[in-house]
Amino acid sequence: MWQRIVGVFRRRRVRDSASFGAASLGVLLLVGAALGTGVARTAVDVSDGLTWLPDNPRGEVVQVNPASGRPEVRLRVAGGDAQLDVTQKDGLLVILNRRNGQITVMDLATLLASGRRQAQPGPATTVLVSHGRIYVVDRPGGTIADADPVTLADLGAPWRAGKPLADVVADDAGVVWAADYDGRLHSLDWVGEAGKFREKASELVQGAGPGTVLVPHAKGVTLFGLDDGVVRQVGTGSDVSGSTPKLPGEVLAARSSPDALVPAAVPGRHTVVIVAGERVVRVDTAALGCPEPGRPVVFRDEVYVPCRGQGKVVVLDKAGRRGGSDVRTPGSGDPEIVLDDGRLVISAPGAERGVIVDADGATHSVTIRSPSLPVVNPDRPPLPEVPSPPRPTPRPERPDNRGGDQRRSPDSPGPGIPGGTSTPGGTVPGTPPGVTVALASRSASEIVVTVSWGAADDNGEKVTGYTVEATGDFGGGTRTAQTTSTSTRLTIPCDGGTFCVNGRLDVTVTALNRVGASAAGTRSWTVPAGNQPTSEPPPPVTDPPADPPPQDPPPANNPTTDPPADPPADPPPAATVPTAGATVITSITATGNGYTRRVTMTWPGDWAGHDGTCQVVNTTLGYGAAITCGTTTLDIDVDTGPNRVVVRATARDGSRSVDSAARSVQGPREPMCGKYLCLGSGRIVELTPAARSTDFGQAGTGAGFLVIAVLVQVLGRRGRPEESTEDGVR
Repeated sequence: MWQRIVGVFRRRRVRDSASFGAASLGVLLLVGAALGTGVARTAVDVSDGLTWLPDNPRGEVVQVNPASGRPEVRLRVAGGDAQLDVTQKDGLLVILNRRNGQITVMDLATLLASGRRQAQPGPATTVLVSHGRIYVVDRPGGTIADADPVTLADLGAPWRAGKPLADVVADDAGVVWAADYDGRLHSLDWVGEAGKFREKASELVQGAGPGTVLVPHAKGVTLFGLDDGVVRQVGTGSDVSGSTPKLPGEVLAARSSPDALVPAAVPGRHTVVIVAGERVVRVDTAALGCPEPGRPVVFRDEVYVPCRGQGKVVVLDKAGRRGGSDVRTPGSGDPEIVLDDGRLVISAPGAERGVIVDADGATHSVTIRSPSLPVVNPDRPPLPEVPSPPRPTPRPERPDNRGGDQRRSPDSPGPGIPGGTSTPGGTVPGTPPGVTVALASRSASEIVVTVSWGAADDNGEKVTGYTVEATGDFGGGTRTAQTTSTSTRLTIPCDGGTFCVNGRLDVTVTALNRVGASAAGTRSWTVPAGNQPTSEPPPPVTDPPADPPPQDPPPANNPTTDPPADPPADPPPAATVPTAGATVITSITATGNGYTRRVTMTWPGDWAGHDGTCQVVNTTLGYGAAITCGTTTLDIDVDTGPNRVVVRATARDGSRSVDSAARSVQGPREPMCGKYLCLGSGRIVELTPAARSTDFGQAGTGAGFLVIAVLVQVLGRRGRPEESTEDGVR
């Protein structure tokens, strides 16, 4: 129904009639009241009036209050120069660091990290939040896992496509949509009782493939297969099949949108494609001063397009024309857009301030970086629980000690080894013994240390875990971890200072039980120079001396020597990477598919024996395919023109990665027009009907030119001057 109403308004085009405009507005308000404000839904769904934004240069996420224009919380979740994806929805805050593949879920009540999970670094992983569930997608592996929203551990069995996945999204109804490399679109839902996904339906979409992207709606999705000019809308109740000239290359679609207005950007083709009801609109953004468009967002029934390298956001209406003035953004980084409770928050990496766009289109600034705001450590130890008071005795205590009742004074120490503190509810654990620190790995931006210790005496109350805290002169000043084992690893940022050369690290380890925390075991450690992992030998842990059994005295003049002590355990080997710049790719050849090339590899010894992960990356497309280190051939996707391909090896702990020597390969030539009419030359907007195309032959093409010429003349007379002259838009 919505498409029919909008279609009527489009066909009427009576721009100079005030009465028609008022009537149109009234009808649209009625439709909006009946159908809801679906246009105000996009990448981040926030309902508490507060917005979390990534601060990648600092490795932080910042909570800002759009109403006051001030930041309220800074959370340090990674080292400097991070690549953070922030998802907040359904009361969950999930952070994916694409630099090392670590996923963190936050407890918003305490601002503590409640769970972590390791995934592949780079673009291979997708995190979705839908109806209180967290889905972790491994696109090269073709799997979707349902993760516990507190611990991020797998719940039940993952769904396996049997082939790589091009894109996966979840609509507002809770349905998961997955497009695989073969062009098949799957719809899934989670069956909690069975502990697994159920595949509701699947269909093969002609023209879809590895470059397919999906945009979720209230119900259903829009599929963009722009490599072959395919646009398809499925599951919305008013599905659309459309087409557009081929646009190979990276596609950045809206994270979500209403089904009546669906945008996607193709940065390498300076183009934005908009599905608006029954039309597919192509916008040449270079003519609008935006040669490289970023990921668009739908807001106020308009499309906001960030312009990479230009410090601005352009605004388009449904027809692809300018919908308002450009929004200028502070800083030199590429603008990033988040939708928050009827407002847009526009920021740029590293910028001190951002811009808020209100529901009426008005703009004002917001402070994002505030050095005076303290940094919160999400790994800090939680406050110990207050023990419950003892249950009252059913009879009063006797005032004397007759009968041998030797009650302990409330201030007398409890049982256990030194370091255990008695409370009315029990005794805390003993001090963890033998704390040691070892350097596990080092990179230009961070070091990783291994902290180990002995098991603490439980003093009659089970030890539930340990808290490890390291302090020093590094960014944030503190790193904390919690574990149930007797060792853990901490990642310490270098932040461009001297800490990672010869800085001092002070480490404390405390044991926890239901009563509280023990006294801390401590160790001070200096970062060694050079690249070799080093450790300090742990001090020997000895038992209290016991009465020795009687022995015969040793013979005279026969001195005895103690047996040598066991040598300290070797530190765990450091996570390594092979030699950067080595020749791994020996050739890249054509296959039967014009947009696919076969990569042949010969692996040097340190690359073939690498114990981390490997992937082949087309840096032109920004796409990587995971492989087993030592694989000899792989088919990859290429773009038109030159493509740069490398093999990338990542350390097993995700701390760093290196690339092999790059090889260039030429992709297919871009078709000039294909089977569609090319208007080109100065036009910003090209319209393609969202229906099956029909070939009318040369005579039909000539008649089409005549019809277009007449329409251009008529619309040119009736349109307003600024719509046809300033921007060249009809």
